[in-house]
Amino acid sequence: MTASTPVLATGPSSAPASRGSLLFRGLWLFSPRADAAFLTLPLLLTAGAAAVSALVGLQVGDEVNRLAVWTAQNILGNGTHVVLTYLLFAVHRDVLTADPQQPRIILAGTLAMLAVGAGFIVTYHVNKDAHIYVVGVIFNVFGLHHTLSQHKGFWALHSLRGHQAGLGPGHPRERALQQLYVPLILALILVRLFFIPDSAAPGATPYLDVGQGALLPHGALGVMLAVWFGYFTLLFRTLLRAGNASGPKVLYLLAVATATGLTLAAPMWGNVMLPAMHGLEYYMITARMMEPREGDPPSRLGRAWIWPLMILSMLPLLTLGVIHGLILHGAGRGTLGAGDPSGSSSHLLLRVLTSLSLGVVLAHYFADAFIYRFRLPGIRKVMLRRLGFAPPAAPASSPATSSPAIPSIASTG
Repeated sequence: MTASTPVLATGPSSAPASRGSLLFRGLWLFSPRADAAFLTLPLLLTAGAAAVSALVGLQVGDEVNRLAVWTAQNILGNGTHVVLTYLLFAVHRDVLTADPQQPRIILAGTLAMLAVGAGFIVTYHVNKDAHIYVVGVIFNVFGLHHTLSQHKGFWALHSLRGHQAGLGPGHPRERALQQLYVPLILALILVRLFFIPDSAAPGATPYLDVGQGALLPHGALGVMLAVWFGYFTLLFRTLLRAGNASGPKVLYLLAVATATGLTLAAPMWGNVMLPAMHGLEYYMITARMMEPREGDPPSRLGRAWIWPLMILSMLPLLTLGVIHGLILHGAGRGTLGAGDPSGSSSHLLLRVLTSLSLGVVLAHYFADAFIYRFRLPGIRKVMLRRLGFAPPAAPASSPATSSPAIPSIASTG
């Protein structure tokens, strides 16, 4: 899911309350249990793996961390959820056809991204080292942008949920901070991963070393953390000073702050929590959007079949993950890591399948950037209905630019 930003309302609050009060009833995106799951499971996985690693005394890159990264990528869905976009198209074609031009754009983009994936097969043979570096940089940069954009999108949905529940207007500064989130945090994390050494030890290299070396001193990490701390301090002060505040939104942004801060301070563990959150979020949003809505044509796909179908669609990518991570002991750092993301040179078929799977990942990034363009009326109407945010009495009504129930939304993806 790419980012979408509600324009905060400016009308009077319908339920005045003291500053700093948090409300929870009716404000969860999915349910208290579901929201808690995709916030706490990544934290528990990360904290548990870090504790085990400390107890057994393993060093950076140890098996405990590698298996935790593998779990986040393959079981909790950061690497396997990418096919769910296309499953959603198959189940609800209105998501694909919400804008007249969208099917052609997504088809062309998908074919182009698959061609890029096929091109990775060639680049591997031309120059293996350059291939590994290029693939590592591409997927860490675009993957991180995609992850942060999804945070912004969930933040937007929390704001929309609060608006529909009658909460008062948010502080205008919240929207400015929301717009700043992706470029600021993306820049901080990329600088940390690629340019700052992993430790203060002499000769230490960056967490993601693709031959560039440590271009900044380790002390620059303090500056990165100070900027991160200042941003989130201002954000939470803004949220809590606005009167009524959505408790689920504050909890979600606290989890986001924890995951991004951990990625800055300790990338080997941030690389567990941040991807795990992303995968679980996408599981939940896909399951919600696959549900039948009032006015849908009769379908044989009932709610009971949604999760089994999602799992079945992800099995091919999970199989590749098992081969790379549990059999061949593949890369465990970064989105793909700085190891060999295309498989051992002795496994031609595996290399081909893995390269094509990378094309699927790029195609997912491309498609998601288009289907959540809420500034377009047709897409806005369809996606809000699929997400369960349309007015109950008229789920297929005109976009909410003229409706008091739903504030204006501008796409940023």
